[in-house]
Amino acid sequence: MSILIVQQSAPYGSSNAKEALDIALAAGTFDQEVAILFTGDACYQLLADQNPKQIDQKNISQMLKALPIYGIENILVDKESLEIRAIKELDKDLNLKQVSKREIKSLYQNAKSVLRF
Repeated sequence: MSILIVQQSAPYGSSNAKEALDIALAAGTFDQEVAILFTGDACYQLLADQNPKQIDQKNISQMLKALPIYGIENILVDKESLEIRAIKELDKDLNLKQVSKREIKSLYQNAKSVLRF
């Protein structure tokens, strides 16, 4: 079973980002094939040196770095979303692959399940 988890939410301000990562880690624990796509404001989750203590939130970057430990190697980011937001530097500790709109369409078509946050 392949699961595509699409993250669209900013890292803080709602629980969507953390919930999506929780689901990804749980699915990885049960050896499910998981891909995570960051698009829209979710691209901000991939910035290095986040410090959410000022807004009384936990830093989710450690959860992102744990994804490969759970067998989640397909960590993808929408190239167009990065360009629109002028994001040029992503966390270098994350093994990210930038994907085009055409590749994103293929991801949706090939996934057995799609979860959007």
